[in-house]
Amino acid sequence: MNPKRSKLREAIAVALAVSAVGIAGTSTAFAQDQGATETLASATTLDTIRVTGTRIRSQTMTASSPVTEISQEEFKYSGATTVEDLVNQYPQLALDFDNFLNNGSTGYATVDLRAMGPSRTLALVNGRRIPKGLGETPDISIVPAALLQRVDVLTGGASAVYGSDAIAGVVNFILDNRFEGVSVNLGYSGYQHDNDNGYIQGLMDQRGFDYPTGDSGLDGTTRNIDLAIGGAFGEGGHAMAWATWRKGRALLQGQRDYSSCALNGAGTACGGSPTADPANFYIVAPGSGLYTYVAPSTSGWVIPDGPNVYNYAPINYFQRPDTRFTAGASVTYDVNEYFQPYLETMFVNRRSGTQIAPSGAFFTDLVVNCGTAVIGTMCSDIGITDDEFVVYVAKRNVEGGPRLSNDESTNYSIVAGATGALFDSGWTWDASLQYARTTAMSENHNDFVTTRVRDALLGCPTGSFDGCIPYEVWSDSVTPEQAQALQGVGIVNYATDMKVFNAYATGDLGFGIVADRPISAVAGFEKRNERFKRVADTNMQTGNFTGLGGPTTNLSGGYDVEEVFLEANVPLVADAAGFDSVDLQLGYRYTDYSTSGTVDTWKVGLGAGFADNRYRFRAGFNRAIRGANIGELFADQQIALWAGDDPCAGPTPEFTAAQCARTGVSAAQYGNVAANPAGQNNQFTGGNPNLQPEIANTWTVGFAASPIDNLELSIDYYDIELENVIGTIGARTIINLCANGQDAMCALIRRNAVTGDLFRGSDPDTSGLVVNTNGNFGTRRFRGIDLTGGYGFQVGPGRLTTSFVGSYILERSFQPVPGDSSADYSCEGLINSQCSTPEWRHIANVRYAFDRYTVGLRWRYIGEMDYRNVDGSTPANDRFLSGPGKQKAFNYIDLSGSVRLGDNITWTVGVNNIADKEPPMIGGNLSPANANALGGYDQAGRYAFTSLTFDF
Repeated sequence: MNPKRSKLREAIAVALAVSAVGIAGTSTAFAQDQGATETLASATTLDTIRVTGTRIRSQTMTASSPVTEISQEEFKYSGATTVEDLVNQYPQLALDFDNFLNNGSTGYATVDLRAMGPSRTLALVNGRRIPKGLGETPDISIVPAALLQRVDVLTGGASAVYGSDAIAGVVNFILDNRFEGVSVNLGYSGYQHDNDNGYIQGLMDQRGFDYPTGDSGLDGTTRNIDLAIGGAFGEGGHAMAWATWRKGRALLQGQRDYSSCALNGAGTACGGSPTADPANFYIVAPGSGLYTYVAPSTSGWVIPDGPNVYNYAPINYFQRPDTRFTAGASVTYDVNEYFQPYLETMFVNRRSGTQIAPSGAFFTDLVVNCGTAVIGTMCSDIGITDDEFVVYVAKRNVEGGPRLSNDESTNYSIVAGATGALFDSGWTWDASLQYARTTAMSENHNDFVTTRVRDALLGCPTGSFDGCIPYEVWSDSVTPEQAQALQGVGIVNYATDMKVFNAYATGDLGFGIVADRPISAVAGFEKRNERFKRVADTNMQTGNFTGLGGPTTNLSGGYDVEEVFLEANVPLVADAAGFDSVDLQLGYRYTDYSTSGTVDTWKVGLGAGFADNRYRFRAGFNRAIRGANIGELFADQQIALWAGDDPCAGPTPEFTAAQCARTGVSAAQYGNVAANPAGQNNQFTGGNPNLQPEIANTWTVGFAASPIDNLELSIDYYDIELENVIGTIGARTIINLCANGQDAMCALIRRNAVTGDLFRGSDPDTSGLVVNTNGNFGTRRFRGIDLTGGYGFQVGPGRLTTSFVGSYILERSFQPVPGDSSADYSCEGLINSQCSTPEWRHIANVRYAFDRYTVGLRWRYIGEMDYRNVDGSTPANDRFLSGPGKQKAFNYIDLSGSVRLGDNITWTVGVNNIADKEPPMIGGNLSPANANALGGYDQAGRYAFTSLTFDF
């Protein structure tokens, strides 16, 4: 049963820190005064407690799985108004911050443990699954940061306990469902930066680009209001409810000098896109031997030195706008010891969107002849003698404004259940039904409708679409009315449904190996039903927009899962042989998928404590799975984009003529295949209904110690080997394998028959592309070491608490193609086109509390990375990395403090990234979507925050 008194909750938190997890994240193991130690000493009788990673409720079990805890206090002192703002800073998780993703964003926040992908991290709230977003991964936007009691981060597979998706581990958001009183929190935050990057300002001066200078002022601001109320009712009831509102303003790339132009691949000049204003015209006239850009001038058509390039950066969102409203409630009632019904509800409405550079005619191909009116004297001016030839038109729609995607989603989860004693057996039971649903709509504005563009470019000949207006790119006299006639709105609606019935009983068996320590067990059944539906309008379905990269097809499907699970904790030793306790933990789950059949998962763990439990050893093996999601199974196959370079493009290709010939480049085309300056090429992707579940084998070994009072240290090793990986080989990997002799891979590459490129056009039948559909491919292995520590002691009139969480990556290796080691690579400590993996990251905290005041300092560290290809070769030239040969380590220092203004009001204020460090800059080859910078670092400069909390 849930504990009901605040002192009991505190005692449980400390007990968990000492006996179950070894170290409580960052600060909750030690309160701001001596009360924590006193509570631990006096708490002699506790209700059984729930620990993330098992359903067994026990006071005495020595846990075998490593868990890092993030306390509610850390959210307060980091200025985090969303859970992802803080959780994703922790070194066990990928540096992924949703609001700073723009082009390519799913529009919601996720967690990604060990950077294995968010679909391989099981995200829970109070031990229950979180509703999934449109990308079929848990949308943690539904979790209210202000109502968190703590966050448990469990390393290693946990499918035997929780089922599918717990490959890398579990992130369990624990809400304070026993909250009592009234709490109101008002917050305000924003960014400030001194725009003084002389290097990139000089590059923009060379191009005549505008950019900001000096103090940015406070921008990208966020306001939030959080309300919670709770208390007891009747003789056995408790209810609590919350509501939060948060509104974040957009921040444009043009509001920072270092992101105000799109750097070229080497980082030596402001690059951009050849879809520009004025338009670029590329001629393919084989009979005349012409493969070149041409441009109109006052004296006729000429061949310029190169294409006009458009700076698409300034208008892109840097931080996306975000407005969200969350609400929820929890009600429990103790009818008697045998029956305690409960109800839990959660809701979030989120509005966000993306903004990227204007659409346009992205190399729209026109088959013309010398008599075609719109081209004027092109043939005679340039020397074209072909009967017919192709003109590719690349015109940016600056007259129509940026492409906008307005996204709105509504997620909710309802859990109804009951728990209680199972007769007088000493066992308890729990049964619940959860229904979760997400609906989302995405509206795309200001994009060009493909079927209209050709008509307008050709001057609206007979048979053109209704309302056609000639698109005067040929004379550079386009009007907003001409642009408006070509634009359309695309709408896609999404819905996910999840139903979960879960029932289990837990208790002890009445006997065991050790006297007075009976074996405890869990037995249960779970049935889960998941459905996903995507409905797009006609233009989106057919890919009839020039700037969306391909069609968004309709998708509808689902699957059912039935599971039986068992757990047992077997005490082996108690107060004997030098040990205080030795526990064996066992788990098994039988899973039956309606799509792929049956699969088994299990766990074996060992936990031991000695020297009055001041020293604890833990080890475990987990076999975990991830079943394919609905999109991976049933998505239509279609053309889409992949970010990266074609190694056979450009005047000096990366690959030899012989290698490129294997990929489909003719001798005449070699050296004449155009490279896409935007760093994007076409691929053909889609689902596979025959996918089997991924399988992971995870080993963890750890040691925790409390050598003196109030000092906690722990070290844990993890080894996760993932097999039968669901995914794609990767377009660039396919090209590499083909070039190096894999004939089967060459059959997956189809180049544009005329130009030899892989990026022009969006027709899967005629455009150049790489076939890259889903399958069960290869293996991956992730190994590392986590270190945690914490110490609290009296200093003068107050208490000083310190904490440390660090993670070192030993291995992050990939085998994309089964049985072919030529494509294998590792990423630990490397930065290149495939990797961005610092070996070491940590967060350290120091906090001092005295009287009504608290002052804290936080140190965030991201380690250095070597700039080297996975095969050891020298990467492409990058001005920021080629010289030093590495990305240097980054240190961020954050300062925060609070003061109690009377008995009921607390004022908190802080500054993160005090030094106003810019994110590490890199060339365009490595940052096509991250504003010249590596993602995950502090993107916008200093972050200042303040809040007032009223507690009654």
